[in-house]
Amino acid sequence: MGTGAVVLGLAVISVLAWVGFLAQRSRVRRRHEADPLNQSFFMDDDTMETRRLNGILSSALVATVVLAIIMPVYYLSESGRQEAAAARFDEIAVERGHEWYLEFQCGDCHGPSGGGGGADFVEARSGLTTSWAAPSIDDVLYRYTPDEARFWLVYGRAGTPMPAWGAEGGGPLNEQQIDELLAYLDHITISQPEMVGQADSKVDLALARLVGADDSVAALIERQQAEIDALAAAPGQLDLIGDATDRLEALLTNPATCTAASAALYSLPCDDPGADGDGDGLTDAAEIGLTGLLAEVIATAPAGDPVLVLQPLSFDPANPYTTGSGGTPIADLEGAKVAITEVDNIVRNLNLAVANADLLAAGAAKGLAFLEEAAAARRWAFDFESLADAFDGDAAAAQRAAGLFNGYCARCHTAGYSAGVAFTKEAGSGAFGPSLRGGRSITQFPEFEDQLDFIIEGSENGKQYGVNGVGRGWMPGFGPVLSEADLRLIVTLVRALP
Repeated sequence: MGTGAVVLGLAVISVLAWVGFLAQRSRVRRRHEADPLNQSFFMDDDTMETRRLNGILSSALVATVVLAIIMPVYYLSESGRQEAAAARFDEIAVERGHEWYLEFQCGDCHGPSGGGGGADFVEARSGLTTSWAAPSIDDVLYRYTPDEARFWLVYGRAGTPMPAWGAEGGGPLNEQQIDELLAYLDHITISQPEMVGQADSKVDLALARLVGADDSVAALIERQQAEIDALAAAPGQLDLIGDATDRLEALLTNPATCTAASAALYSLPCDDPGADGDGDGLTDAAEIGLTGLLAEVIATAPAGDPVLVLQPLSFDPANPYTTGSGGTPIADLEGAKVAITEVDNIVRNLNLAVANADLLAAGAAKGLAFLEEAAAARRWAFDFESLADAFDGDAAAAQRAAGLFNGYCARCHTAGYSAGVAFTKEAGSGAFGPSLRGGRSITQFPEFEDQLDFIIEGSENGKQYGVNGVGRGWMPGFGPVLSEADLRLIVTLVRALP
């Protein structure tokens, strides 16, 4: 509350108190046998026109002076108070927006600070699970207006891991929460010089992706082949260790090898406890049996997280502690609980693999065939030798243009780009945005400068652009993001795409 408001409040209280005092003083006090008013003498003129009247006029003068002082003070302080209140409201919106960012795990895909990341995604054509490149959102308000960014938050993006977050789109957030999330995005937005300065690193990353594309796809093929081999090996592995869960339960609950603590892991009693030399809740026989059983499971089971968890476990009848992941000592009884969980995971996964062998094998073979075809077709590649002609033979300019296009445009204009290099089709083939190949850019924008202006400004919903184009507000403006020289390289590239 501002100083002016406090002073005004005190003045009002004082005036009310004075009026009450005057009312109390002017009230006629009743006597036991008071004369009628029309027969009673009140005050003479001398009294009325001196002491009493002067007091009333003095109080009115004081009140007038007080108000004359308070009103300017209140006026001068009120604007500052309102600005401070508005700033506090903005701070609260940012704080609550950060809460939604954390609660709904936006950072899992877009990075803890909004710098970009990835999200697991099943690519429809291949059926393979890949890491979808989630864009940075600490710069999104350079490319989109707040209303356009709101649209993506409310309705999401179909065909991507980005779900609808607004209630209108079927998500969990109401309008105020979306506003608060936008306030947080504005708060974490990086400076424009920093934004423009990222161009070189994005170009380098995009070109490095092209250079390492063959090796990347080869690694995916190798991994897919290993999955097929694992499916083929699953029946034999299940035959060897399919009873491991039962054998583990027997070690920890049967007479002579159990203790009350180990049998309690299965909610069973131990009728005849065995010897527990180190007093760790596991019998010496159980620890020896656990060591052999886990060694057998680790040697037989398919590679994966459960095996990695089991490998550090080691049981010694003379040591009440085993070594958990990361070299942290844990009590043997806790180690036994871990073993129960992970052995059960291994056996359950093998049973599922065997029970669904035909379906899983068909899916794995489909994925492998897709990757092998992608490796042969190399649709992600640029023909820089031919492309250089559009840049007056400057191969370096052609490469930078390709890096800029992939770093800033391919997410929307190249099919499969965000899913990874193996899933990428020809540059500019069209995805969320239209295809740019086959001279379409020249058809839409006969004049180079018109297309440059469009890329600088972006589209506006309902506003015409180029030849018969009508914007939806989905094309971001890259004027605040890239230099004019880089934007000219991009325009030259898209106008030269075959």
